[in-house]
Amino acid sequence: MSEVLESCFVVPSDETPKGRLWLSNLDQVAPRYFSGFVCFYNKTEATSFFSVEVLKASLSKALVLFYPLAGRYIVGPDGRVELDCNAEGCFFVRAQLERTFDSINFQPSQELEKLFIPSTQMAGSPFLLLMIQATYLKCGGVALGFAFNHVFADAQSSIHFIQTWASITCGDLSNIIPPSFNQTPLCARSSPIVRYDHSAYKANATRPTTTTPTDSTTTKLRLSKEQVSSLKSRCNRGRVTKISAFCSIASLVWKCYCYAQNLAPDTTAHLIFPVDIRNRLQPQLPKTHFSNAIVRKSMQSKVSNITSSPLQDVAESVQTAVDSVNDEYVRSLIDYLETIGNKVVLRKESPESELRVNSISRMPVYDVDFGWGPPHLVSRWHVTGNRLVYINNEPGENGGIELVVTVDSATMHRFVKMFHEELNAGNEIHQGMKISRKTEVGQSKL
Repeated sequence: MSEVLESCFVVPSDETPKGRLWLSNLDQVAPRYFSGFVCFYNKTEATSFFSVEVLKASLSKALVLFYPLAGRYIVGPDGRVELDCNAEGCFFVRAQLERTFDSINFQPSQELEKLFIPSTQMAGSPFLLLMIQATYLKCGGVALGFAFNHVFADAQSSIHFIQTWASITCGDLSNIIPPSFNQTPLCARSSPIVRYDHSAYKANATRPTTTTPTDSTTTKLRLSKEQVSSLKSRCNRGRVTKISAFCSIASLVWKCYCYAQNLAPDTTAHLIFPVDIRNRLQPQLPKTHFSNAIVRKSMQSKVSNITSSPLQDVAESVQTAVDSVNDEYVRSLIDYLETIGNKVVLRKESPESELRVNSISRMPVYDVDFGWGPPHLVSRWHVTGNRLVYINNEPGENGGIELVVTVDSATMHRFVKMFHEELNAGNEIHQGMKISRKTEVGQSKL
């Protein structure tokens, strides 16, 4: 375990706005637990290498711009969540660990969380919005662990804050763009209009916790830059609509999962993924809009259709689902959430027929430089459930992709085997893989 040397609350360095901050319906249905990642930095000979005094002073300045993160969230009598912008501060911990980088397993796990992330028990409040831990390792390196409460921050917002803090620390203020906390564009319409099915949002579900099922296991899989390019080329072959890297990878893991899970051919399989809506609304939200500016998109198909269709057809169906998230779709969802009040929460656990895929591969997590060099490695410290795939950038400048896969223990071996076979074969899964069971072949399109 890490040894805690200091713990405190860092408050904004200047006066900040006080009072309640209204949160949109998209924030209302966000899970109320912490998420984030750990950035690992190699030791350098630079002056004041990750000085705690320097970090806290710049953090205090960053909190002036991002003042809600120094507050607390509250739940009103009507069940709606609001932010109390009271400037009580974010929780900061300085710790040391008598271990080196080489001795640490960077697989997201409870162990990684305990080593590099503060606990709400230590902070004394579960209603915090931000916790940070700077851990100094035996080898001289430093790990910065970030825990953002998902009730108010998606990945884009979290990284915007970290980049701003890093820029302030190293004295580079030229590229700093203040965040926007204006939630008015995400208000429901006065007369709600629900025109779409929003099956990814279930009413009266159990609010999720951060406990990972004991029958699940997590592993990391790698796709080189060349493999990603080849996969995209296969999915775009003969297509007018361009298939993105995300949709190509998501279709691959969905197809592998349906095989590996041994789902019955007539089972309805579900793929769920978040879509950033900042550039999908009319007018667009600023890139610096700070909130949960994402919607959960769900698509479904019979297992037999997924396993028998060419990979490019599956990818096209995923791309179509992504492209369907436009201004009217988002307005419909916000209105839908308004009509049913606070009866909807996002489930952490999913049935075996459901796979969730999240991606931060387009976010500059490896550009976070506090003045002592970019991180050597960025890793998620937690896994928020089972049957889940995270798509991340690979460390270094190779341009590859890293998949963090959490599925049932019995399924993992088959999933990994099929995943590697597909990449090596370069053919469609249903043609290139040897499946031990008989599968009903469906003729219908996805």
